[in-house]
This record gives sequence, C-alpha cells and structure tokens, in this order.
Amino acid sequence: MANICPVPEHFSHHFIFKIDKLPAKATDCFSRPILLLAALFGLLLCFLGLHDFLTPAITGIADIEKNLPQTHVKIHSFISPELFSVILFLIGGGIILSALFHFCRFKTVYIDDDNVNVTIHQIFKKNITFSEPLYNYTGVRLRVKFYQFGILNRNKFIIELYHKDPQKIVPLYINTSKRHLRRLWRTYAQTLKMPGITISEKGMVSRNFNELNRPYAEVVTDWHLPKNFAFAQEKPPYITFKSRKTGEKMIKINKTFFDAYSFLSIFIIVVFGALLIYAGLNHDVITLHIPSNLLLVLYALLLSFVLYSLLNLLIKDIIILANDRIIVFRKIGLLKIRDGIINLKDIKGIDINYTPTADRYFLAIVSDLNTVFVGNRLPVEGLRWIRAVIINEIIGN
Repeated sequence: MANICPVPEHFSHHFIFKIDKLPAKATDCFSRPILLLAALFGLLLCFLGLHDFLTPAITGIADIEKNLPQTHVKIHSFISPELFSVILFLIGGGIILSALFHFCRFKTVYIDDDNVNVTIHQIFKKNITFSEPLYNYTGVRLRVKFYQFGILNRNKFIIELYHKDPQKIVPLYINTSKRHLRRLWRTYAQTLKMPGITISEKGMVSRNFNELNRPYAEVVTDWHLPKNFAFAQEKPPYITFKSRKTGEKMIKINKTFFDAYSFLSIFIIVVFGALLIYAGLNHDVITLHIPSNLLLVLYALLLSFVLYSLLNLLIKDIIILANDRIIVFRKIGLLKIRDGIINLKDIKGIDINYTPTADRYFLAIVSDLNTVFVGNRLPVEGLRWIRAVIINEIIGN
C-alpha cells in the first residue's frame, strides 16, 4: 500500500490555500504559538537545571538558607541533586533545539493559472525549489493522517494536489477538524477541474469532480443491488447486529483490536500507573522536596494520562440506523457518548479509507457538513459488512 499511496510530510496543523483567486501564495509551517510555548517551557527547565550551579551571589539564596532550621530527616534518592539538575538542563535544551528546528522548516506554495512553485526551507541543508506545470498533477487527494502529540492522538485531515512524485505533492488544506471536509474537497477539485482522489483499502480511487456532489443514494441506485443483499454476506463474529420490529437496527463492535498505538497506551498505563503508586507510597518523603499543591497537580496529571490511555483502549463503536438517519455512539464501559448524526439523504459517500501513517482502516460516512468515522482498527472484512448494511438501508429507504 505504501508504494501506491505516497504520503509526503506537511508541517501545518491548520493550513488553507485560497484557490478562488489565482495567483495565490501560502506558507505551510508548524504552529508558531506552540513552538513559542515549547521554547519557553524548555527555557524554564534550563533555568531550573542551572539553579544548583549558580553562585550564591547570583541566586541570593545562600543567606536565606543559613537562617532556615536544619532538618534531621535522612532522605534517600536514586540520583544526586546535581545529576537531576543536569538532566533537567539537557531536557530543556533538547526542547529548545527541537522548537528551533521546527521553526526553521517551512514550505512556501505559489500557484498561478499554469504552474505550481514550491520552496522547501530546511535547516542545515540547502533549500529545495521546484516548479511544476499544473496539468502534471493527477487530482485533488483527500486523506487522513494519524499522529501522536505526546500521549494524545489526533487525526489531521489533508487535502492536497496529488503528483506521482511524492516530493511534488503540495497541501491545499490541513485541519484537525473534520467539519465541512467533503465540501472543501469538492470545492478544490471543481475549481481546479481535477478528479477527487481518496485512499481506499484497494489503493487510490479517483472520482470525476462533477460526481462529487451526487447524493450517495443516487450512486448506489445505479449499482442495481438486490434488496437485503448485505444479509447474504457472513457477519463477522466480533460484530453484534440487532433489528427491531419498528425498523431500527443496531450494529455493535464487541472486540477490541490492537495496533502499535494501542501498545503505546498500555505502556503509558503501566509506567505512569507505577509512578503514581510509587509516589503515593512515598508521599511524605516527596513532600520534603516538592510543595504539596504542586504534588497534587502532578498526581492529577499522572492519573489523567492513565485514564486517557485506558479509555482509548476500551472505546467501542455503536451504530444506530433509525428514522432515515445514522447515529454513531462511542461506548466506554457503561457510558455511551454520541459522536455524530447524519441523515441518509445527506450522505455523499461511504468509503473504507486507509491511513498509511498508522496502517489503519476505517469507515468514513460523509456528508457536506460532517464526517463520521467508524471501526477504527477494525479489519477490512468487518468494515465491508458494516458498509453493506448501511447501503442496504439506503436502498430500502
């Protein structure tokens, strides 16, 4: 799949190229406010690390410490205060260097009526510049990039000009919000008069830009599928299907599937959970080094990381087909959270998409205003069965 679906690196988390008036120019770069906050945090860690090495004349602390009562409590530590200070300084310096590295890397994109001109600015390397005729681009591709941001994982939705050479693929729109995604994709494709491209379980799929606005009900009608065709297929054992006499149907995924990011969540649960237990057992000793209020904040952070990772592992999908609409819930234990509602008549696409960066498949139910993802990490055969049931519901309505 990686060979037929090249995925270049884009820097932004929020990027938009205004294609309505050409020529136009935009800069693809990492968020400057985030980099500034990271640099300030790194600088703070460096100052904390240097604290023990600064002279009393600079710190102004030595005279105060002479007047403080001396403690007779013997404190055991795994590492010396000097080594801990060095570690803090190195971590802070690493964060500052990383922020500087991302600050110096950006991409300028200039498009006129005939050509695409791109300059990729790099650090410690010569800038890369190229100019490519617009007609050499195959189409406007929509894809989802899964990325890890610390312990948090997010989806980055990318619309880009697709070229067979991955280095010449340029971004048009990047965001972490999926609202209006289909409409924006269609607008870019129709403005440039190029096909719309997605990455499916079978590879690259191309659609004529004039077809992107057709209701999905019209598309599946042209397939002339027999009624109740979906139920002739074998249902995967990890999916529960229930149908009521009122016509409501429920699809529930019962099994938890694991991938590399799932094992990362397990690692966070084990490590941070162990730290939390250790800190709780040694609370009295730790309070001699860290103020109680700050320690409570650290406890809360560790507990939040553990709970977030645990919920990320336990989450399961429930799909309700009722009253000419689809309702998607995320189930965590006894708790159900509604994720989205889409009317059947508003659906513009039901596609099994592939995320190369995470090697995951998922089912995307798309309208002009909203996009709902179902079955993240689910095998392809399970997604095909769910899609068939939804299509069968559309035909029946």
